[in-house]
Amino acid sequence: MNRSTRGSVLGVAAVASAWGVIGVIVRQVDLPAVAIVFSRCLFASLTLAILGALRQRARHRPVLEPLHGLPAKGVVLGLGVLLAVHWLCLVGAQQRAPLGTVLLLTYLAPVIVAALAPRVLGEHVPRSTVIALGVALVGTVLLAQPAKGEGVGVALAVAAGCTYAGITLLSKLVVDRVGGVRLGFVQLGVATLVLAAPAALAEWGSPSWSWLWLVLLGVFFTGVLGPLYLVLLGRLPAATVGVLTYLEPVSAVILAWLLLDETPTGRTLAGGALIVVAGIMVIRAASVRAPGRGSVDRVPG
Repeated sequence: MNRSTRGSVLGVAAVASAWGVIGVIVRQVDLPAVAIVFSRCLFASLTLAILGALRQRARHRPVLEPLHGLPAKGVVLGLGVLLAVHWLCLVGAQQRAPLGTVLLLTYLAPVIVAALAPRVLGEHVPRSTVIALGVALVGTVLLAQPAKGEGVGVALAVAAGCTYAGITLLSKLVVDRVGGVRLGFVQLGVATLVLAAPAALAEWGSPSWSWLWLVLLGVFFTGVLGPLYLVLLGRLPAATVGVLTYLEPVSAVILAWLLLDETPTGRTLAGGALIVVAGIMVIRAASVRAPGRGSVDRVPG
């Protein structure tokens, strides 16, 4: 495995692990789903605008250029709407159904990505990655400990998983032409505009210090880590990235144990171990040099 590929794999693993804390943050804020998602998008958009301005000053050339003339313009704008729908479904599911059920259904997305990547992206998916997907799925079943939840919550979790898979595949199609920072900025900007009216009509209640968690969620976990994830997505096969994102629920379980006193069961630990094994299998697969488009150790182009 060359240094660039190794760095990209470890980068995706680090981002996915960091995102495990988002669930803990959401639990600290007593607001409707649309208010939480709108705030996240708004603060993330402002963060990217500032970062883009700083980069433009340093390089003396535009960074957040307009999308005029780009063949990918429609896809990028559609991704913004899809992002808003995904986060609304995810937060809504977490509020209406057992978290285990939500995790299981949402993290079927990488399986969907792996199944569609050869047809949509023309990527070669190594057999070891397919096996790793199966291992990760079994681990997720153990980790999530699905419980019977309300029908609306389960439906929203399924929608969250499907939209997550769509975001991954469509982002992979355009990130090389658009750029990670610009793609993230436009996505978040469109999502903010889509959610502005519903958020204005939501019941916010009295201002609370807990709202500061939304700033952290938008600025760092979305405005900084989001574009970084998109850049790394452009350097690795989508199926590889999909398996590595299984580290997010592992991180969430560990953080809930440490911060919320939710002691994991033996079943939870076994599921987490399987997901870690799947991640190691993907890292090993990335070291195999295969010729042609979609090889796991070359930058897709």
